[in-house]
Amino acid sequence: MSKKETAPTFNKHQLAQSNQFSNREKDVLSAILEEGKVYTVQQAKDQMTTFLKKEVI
Repeated sequence: MSKKETAPTFNKHQLAQSNQFSNREKDVLSAILEEGKVYTVQQAKDQMTTFLKKEVI
């Protein structure tokens, strides 16, 4: 039986401090991610992309 590898997860604050995101992206992540939840980097990027593609009314 092989062990399934999982991506590391980070909370909202850790992602907002990451060098992997630009200042603009960090601002978006701070606004859209929920306190108390953890996200992989890919999940954070996916949520940011979804948010930025929403139609403005």
